[in-house]
Amino acid sequence: MTEAERAPFEARQERFRCLCEDFDLLERPGGVGVMGEKAVHAVLKRFYQPDVSAHELKIGRYVADAATADGGILEVQTGAFAPLRRKLAVFLEQYEVTVVHPAYGTRWVRSADPETGELSPRRRCGRPESAWKLFYALPAIREFLGRPNLHFLVPVLEVSEWRVKGDRRRSRRDRVPKALLAEYAFARPADFLTLLPEELSEPFTSAGLARAAGIPRGDAQMYLYLVHQLGLLDRVGKQRNAYLYQRTEI
Repeated sequence: MTEAERAPFEARQERFRCLCEDFDLLERPGGVGVMGEKAVHAVLKRFYQPDVSAHELKIGRYVADAATADGGILEVQTGAFAPLRRKLAVFLEQYEVTVVHPAYGTRWVRSADPETGELSPRRRCGRPESAWKLFYALPAIREFLGRPNLHFLVPVLEVSEWRVKGDRRRSRRDRVPKALLAEYAFARPADFLTLLPEELSEPFTSAGLARAAGIPRGDAQMYLYLVHQLGLLDRVGKQRNAYLYQRTEI
């Protein structure tokens, strides 16, 4: 467990805010767009491992983002998990590995005109993300999810996104973290069940889970698909065309 994880959540929030402010004060070469999502990656790496000498460690053919205080490995993955597969195959043979996968609970967007430099008013963008985002990424590393030394952290962030107006496919952007809103830890697959609302009675459908958790049905379906594949929930029938789920008896 890292220093950030041991501290009370309010203290971690304040420390994260300070790291974000420090990052903003640094001169980032190239301006908007060159960093992409690297700002989020850099702040999270420093947050979970304050000792910069423990960053970017060579392990065999690969480089780990950071080492943890207890000798494990920390990997910050802001995008899809497929690029992690080769690393995990090597790292999990020897180390405890924690994958940090941020979700964006609040995104504030401003756009700059490339000709005049004029900035648009700040606006919220996209639907809020939470820990349920993790289940879209996990199928890419399904073969590793049974490993007892593989863990996940999902920090939910407030971020500012800077864009340059133009062709939407080619618009440049820099996503910069501002605050830590929530944090979810999953030490083992069984911990995924902690996301099920207490008031959710069994058996339930994806629509029932979506209503109880206040999430889109697509998020509920993705979660149930993976957790069922892991043997944590059983399909016990159907309600019309929807599967009914209940916890697997162990």
